[in-house]
Amino acid sequence: MQGTEITRRIDALRGGLNPTLRRVADLVLDRTSEAKAMSIKELAEACRVSQSSVSRFVRAVGAESYQDFRIMLAEGLTRSVGANRTGEPSVYEGIAPGDDAAAIIAKVARRQAEIIQAASISLDPVQLQRAADLVAAHDTLVFFGVGSSLLAAEDGVMRFLRIGKACVYNRDANIQMFSVAGLAGRAVAIGISESGRTRSTVEAVREAAALGMPSIAITSAAGSPLARSADAVLLTPGAAPEPTGGEGMYESMVSKMAQLAAMDALYALVAVQDHQRALARLDYTDAVIVRSRLK
Repeated sequence: MQGTEITRRIDALRGGLNPTLRRVADLVLDRTSEAKAMSIKELAEACRVSQSSVSRFVRAVGAESYQDFRIMLAEGLTRSVGANRTGEPSVYEGIAPGDDAAAIIAKVARRQAEIIQAASISLDPVQLQRAADLVAAHDTLVFFGVGSSLLAAEDGVMRFLRIGKACVYNRDANIQMFSVAGLAGRAVAIGISESGRTRSTVEAVREAAALGMPSIAITSAAGSPLARSADAVLLTPGAAPEPTGGEGMYESMVSKMAQLAAMDALYALVAVQDHQRALARLDYTDAVIVRSRLK
């Protein structure tokens, strides 16, 4: 999709929104020039939704308020994408060269809180339930992810091991591929990539599908190769726009927080659906943790 960073973000998030919020997304994408001049009441009426639904939508796409969303539409920018408010490259979303320690603490805390709040909207309960059913039906989970996505993979390994699932994860991309072949028919694959275009992760999930292994994608790009290859998609809020070609490489510093939230939500749903067994396993692993600590 051609357009501004904010419209590309909306397009990337659209597939994971519920029908009400998707209606708002569609109008904004189809009538962007009109939408940026509308009040929240006018946009709600045009979409036939409540004003509170519009407020939820603007938070899902990273705006602090409806007024902030209108400014983002007018400027054609998402302020959280790898740059400060001047548009200059930055080392962390929203951090400017003149920021002192107190400002940086406040900005980092705010961005992480925003991404978690947005994840609560972008994650689809139907897709989460589908993913939980896949995990519950298999004793073994195989995780795929590189770069900052490995944090969510390793979090998943720790979480699911504690409730009795066998977990396989290796940082080497080749060994990740070997594990697909060795576990076909016995495991479910979980691929993690914010862009949904990380070559090794996409290829591993595609290979899993070819061998009959069901898969779950955790990504911020609903139309990405990873999402299209998976049986269930846990859509996280996009902290970076969809690529259009020619732009520099950029890895979001806060996208990992949304990935961790998605993994924790999946773990919690699986555990609560087999509550007594999960509690028994947690009691055992709690004892292991206690023994590992010095007195």
